Amino acid sequence: MKVYDSVNKTEVEVDGTQGLIDIMVSGRQVDVYLKGEKSDADGYLTWDVEHWSSIDKQRFIRCYSYKGRVLSESTGHNIYDLQNDFKPEEAEKIELS
Repeated sequence: MKVYDSVNKTEVEVDGTQGLIDIMVSGRQVDVYLKGEKSDADGYLTWDVEHWSSIDKQRFIRCYSYKGRVLSESTGHNIYDLQNDFKPEEAEKIELS
């Protein structure tokens, strides 16, 4: 999949979801721009961009933005959670930052 690298101002070819996870583990943030808004089960949080980064090889953090505004909420995930929660294939576009 093609991903825009906003730091180096170039387009990069990445080997699917696992390639993006490897990029996160190496220290980069992956910004997933969704096709539409998402909300949590309680309707408390609504977002349209997910900012994923790695704490270490097994732990990840997801921060959120909505309509260009970075939200104060974040969620922690382990490597196994990514199978259910990290869905770059549903994105409108993906950037590395």
